Amino acid sequence: MSNPWITIWTEPRETIRKIVAENPNRSLWLLAFIYGFSSLLNLSQSMVLGSVLGTFGILLFVLILAPFWGYLNFSIWSFLIVWVGKLFKGKGNFKAVRAAYSWSCVPITLNIPLWLLMVMLFGHQLFLNFPEAHFLPTSQVIFLFVVLISKVILSIWSLVIYVNALSEVQQFSILRSILTVVVAGLVFSVMIFLLWSLLIILAGGAN
Repeated sequence: MSNPWITIWTEPRETIRKIVAENPNRSLWLLAFIYGFSSLLNLSQSMVLGSVLGTFGILLFVLILAPFWGYLNFSIWSFLIVWVGKLFKGKGNFKAVRAAYSWSCVPITLNIPLWLLMVMLFGHQLFLNFPEAHFLPTSQVIFLFVVLISKVILSIWSLVIYVNALSEVQQFSILRSILTVVVAGLVFSVMIFLLWSLLIILAGGAN
C-alpha cells in the first residue's frame, strides 16, 4: 500500500480502510509516543512542572512515559467510542476504532519540532509561570503566535481526519460520527467530574 503517513492527510477514509484490513495495530506504539509526547509536555506546562523539576528531568519524564500515556488515552477513548457507537449501530470493533483515533494523530507529529524549538528558545521558563511572569520581546511574541496558530491548524486537521476515519470504520455518516464523538465527550466529562468529586469527598473524610 502507499505510505499511510502521507495519504492519511488527504485520504483518511481510504487509508484507514487499508490499515484496518491489513493490520489495525500498525505503528500503534509510535503513534502513542507522538500523542503522549505532545500531551505530556502540554500538561507539564499547564501544571507548572518546572517548579519541581528541571528541563532535563521534564524531558526525560515525558520521553519515558509518552508511549504508555498515549496508549492509555487511545484505549480509554476508543473504548468509550465503541460503547457509544453501538448505540448508533456502529460496526467497528475496538482495534479498528483505536486505529482511526491513533492515525488521526499523525498531524500532531509536527508538534514535536515545535515543542523542541520552544524549549531551545525559552528554556526552563517554558515550564514555569509562562509567559505571564516574563517580559517577552516582540520577536518571541511573534514566534509564540505562529506556534499557537500552527497547533490550532494541526489540531483541526487531526479532528477532520478522525471524524472521517471513524465514519469509515463505524460505517457512519459524518454527522453520526460527529454525534458519537460529542456524546462520548460528554460521558467522559461526567465520569471525570464524578471521579473528582469522589476524590474530594474522600480527601475531606480523611481530614
